[in-house]
Amino acid sequence: MALRKTALVALTVIGALISLSAAAVLPAAGSARTPRGGILPPANPQYSLAVLQYLWPSCSGAYDYSSACLETSLAMLNAGRLNEQLGPVVLPANWQQLTVAQQLFVLTELERTARGLPADTGLAADWDAAAQVGADAGQDPTSGGSGAHGFQAVWAGGQPNPIVVMTDWVYADGVFPDGASQNLGCSGSTTSGCWSHRDTVLHDSAATACHAHCAVGAAFSTNGFAGGEAGRRESYAEIFGIGGGNSSDPLDFTWATEQQQLPTCERTNDSCGWAGIKVATASGIKTADSGSAQSSRSTGDLRPSFAVHFSSAVSRSGHVSLQIRTGVRLLGVSVVARFGSRHVTLRARRRSKYVFGATGTLTPGPWTVTIRYRQRRDHGVRPMSKLRLTVL
Repeated sequence: MALRKTALVALTVIGALISLSAAAVLPAAGSARTPRGGILPPANPQYSLAVLQYLWPSCSGAYDYSSACLETSLAMLNAGRLNEQLGPVVLPANWQQLTVAQQLFVLTELERTARGLPADTGLAADWDAAAQVGADAGQDPTSGGSGAHGFQAVWAGGQPNPIVVMTDWVYADGVFPDGASQNLGCSGSTTSGCWSHRDTVLHDSAATACHAHCAVGAAFSTNGFAGGEAGRRESYAEIFGIGGGNSSDPLDFTWATEQQQLPTCERTNDSCGWAGIKVATASGIKTADSGSAQSSRSTGDLRPSFAVHFSSAVSRSGHVSLQIRTGVRLLGVSVVARFGSRHVTLRARRRSKYVFGATGTLTPGPWTVTIRYRQRRDHGVRPMSKLRLTVL
């Protein structure tokens, strides 16, 4: 299956494909820790993150390490992190010295460890070779005739760097709130392929289940993808296996060694703070701020990075009924309507896992309705939405 990056109606269409294959189901986790946050398979987000449908980073390619490229790419990834109440990604000190394949592996492990999942051990030469064949051909890697009895693989083409690839795999692999999908195996009527790439990245095969040798391979080709718009031909591949033709192959890149290049907060319970971190929102790139008091005022104007849909009805008597549908599961919402010096707190109730209703009675006039979202782990960020509601 494949995933295509599609723009909103009035915006430019971006060309990018993502595909996934699985030859066998990976083994169940042996000793995964309790997750600290985030959504784990078999659960998945309700929607792909809305801002990822039209935002595109300012990057010339995979080796563009300019501040503009890294800032916008990480803002996209961190929008997904914030959406699931995780801490932000902070890149390792040696990021620019890593190969693109190694970067892809590091991002994979950061997504896993942030959720309390065990990290894969490292990259193995035989699986790297299998991933390279897939990247060069612009398709899913296979076991390469190694006799592997179980593997899963993901591929992506047309994205400018591995940060954007990981963002699409993990946070934009389902349908968007408007029904569109980047994933060609996923639509409103065909959901079997939705979130398959995410499920593979967040596979729950602990290192112990692989007997201290989790076979992982990653690769990159500058011209393996022939279908990209604006000449984009980058091709990325990653493969996860539980055995190979030579299971005793030494690892050519290990997570244990790379961990030393990470900031302490990345190595300690996903504890990096949000202060100063750039986050993509529907109104552009915002700077998150986790003040010492973690008060709602610190980032009170930050719009939600997750998808939100509203519908409302107003009766002749001024009775207001507001429906709020979100792309993630929240602890709750609060709704306050203001008109001049008057303010009315609407009664908010959960109607289903992702839907809240708010009701109340308002006098005639143009009201501003403020909706605040309460998340499981807000890291000092309290997103909000504002609506204009006129009662005649």
